[in-house]
Amino acid sequence: MSIFIALSTCGHSSDSLAGAADFTVHYSNYDAAAPNDSIIEAGIKIRNNTAVSIPLSSIVIRYWFTKDSATTVTPACWWWSPGCSRVTLTTGTVSYTGADRYVQIGFTSAAGSLAAGATTQPIDLGIEFNTNVVETDDYSYGSQTTFSNSSRITVHDAGSAPTGGLRSGTPPSGSVSPPPAPISLTATASSASAISLSWAASSGATSYDVYRSTTSGFTPGAGNRIASGVTSTSYNSTGLAASTTYYYKVTALNAGGASAASNQASATTRAGSAVTAEFFDDFSYNGTSDANFTSWWSVRSWSGAPGVSGAAWLESNVSMVADPQSSTNKLMRLKASTSGTGGTTSQAEVITHAQKFRFGTYAARVKFNDTPLSGTRFYADKPVETFFTLTEWAAGDPDYSEQDFEYMPNGGWGQGNTSTMWLTSWETSDVNVSNSVSANFNGFHTLVVQVTSASISYYIDGVHRATHGSMYAPEVDQFIFFNLWYDELDAAKGSSRTYNEDVDWVYFAEDAILSSAEVDAKITSLRSSSISRRDTVP
Repeated sequence: MSIFIALSTCGHSSDSLAGAADFTVHYSNYDAAAPNDSIIEAGIKIRNNTAVSIPLSSIVIRYWFTKDSATTVTPACWWWSPGCSRVTLTTGTVSYTGADRYVQIGFTSAAGSLAAGATTQPIDLGIEFNTNVVETDDYSYGSQTTFSNSSRITVHDAGSAPTGGLRSGTPPSGSVSPPPAPISLTATASSASAISLSWAASSGATSYDVYRSTTSGFTPGAGNRIASGVTSTSYNSTGLAASTTYYYKVTALNAGGASAASNQASATTRAGSAVTAEFFDDFSYNGTSDANFTSWWSVRSWSGAPGVSGAAWLESNVSMVADPQSSTNKLMRLKASTSGTGGTTSQAEVITHAQKFRFGTYAARVKFNDTPLSGTRFYADKPVETFFTLTEWAAGDPDYSEQDFEYMPNGGWGQGNTSTMWLTSWETSDVNVSNSVSANFNGFHTLVVQVTSASISYYIDGVHRATHGSMYAPEVDQFIFFNLWYDELDAAKGSSRTYNEDVDWVYFAEDAILSSAEVDAKITSLRSSSISRRDTVP
């Protein structure tokens, strides 16, 4: 009898539906070997410590972290039994020690209930950033690679305030201190009117302010601040005078305030670069059979890479269309269609006849599209929309070179379904360097790549996105290309769908390094002079 009473009392004492010990969180760091990369991967299980079954839809789990300099935070359920479709993920913003963000794991009613004393299967939680972050100062971070208890991943009532409705663990608290000063600030002249800045991320920073002066040793202040709220660790300072030295400093900010200033960096803009030879085409043709078009460009009709096996390259997939933004302008349109198999897939490619482009500034205004021109968007389709230069391709050719803008609206190449722009420079057909920008680029964008014997720099709408070193500089003359192709297909979907890419104009200035603003001014001048095409490149 005394045993029965003891058991009953024990069971009654744990019969709680609103206590901070109702659950225990078990946590394993699935990415412990890489605490400074661009993902968090956490295995999370919860145990029901009460004596009653609890609907999972009545609770949420919160993982607390700092996003550092990342501008995008994308949570994902990478595995769970009975299925990630029964999990919901949201992000929240807070201001605590070790946490300015949290990811909340919720459950649909289809997830069912967790029986008394039972433990869930591990949820494989992924949190993806658009840049590398430091995880070791995150509130919920732990280095354990086997499951063990964690009080820093918390359980709450569904619908509660960030630290309210506590059912397990200890949420973060405290005030936020200002971040440390940015370090390793560098300045590099990219043209006669622009200087590119980059610096190392400050832990806990949510944004940066940039300051400029023509006086060395200046004190940062409101009067010389040229940018605020910068969320990346780079900045392009434009509109500068030629052959002039500029000095820069950067501060880091978060909810706790601003840091001290970074080291000072300086650079001298290049001397004004006169354009002596240029290539320009605004595609004001009646069609691809227009003699002026065919004298400069080839439309591909032969089979082969890139793209899915069995795909055709069709001349009919290239046309001239009216610009919906200007009744007097035309666009060159590239299309790619599929019904889910290689045999039903057609792609498009346009190439200059001339292989005579090497050092200088390449530019194009291109309209990328996230959704199909016709048909349904299936994220397992991976179209690639491009502007690039290259030499004649040959495996192992030591003189091969290529500089690419490749936009994948449905993701791909390890990026899941996240829209991504790839900026890639090739030294040979086997050696390349690539930067990715995980962001939406739907719509018109001005693409500029500056190519010299010392470096290759990529810009999108005037924003510096990547620079690659001298080993990737072209060794022989190149062609200019546009193409649209499929890297992967959703083979389970048999309906027809067509993607398109539109090109407004293309420009090349030989041996002249122009900023994006200078390119825009060139195009405006050419068009105002009623020049629709010009080629003075020897």
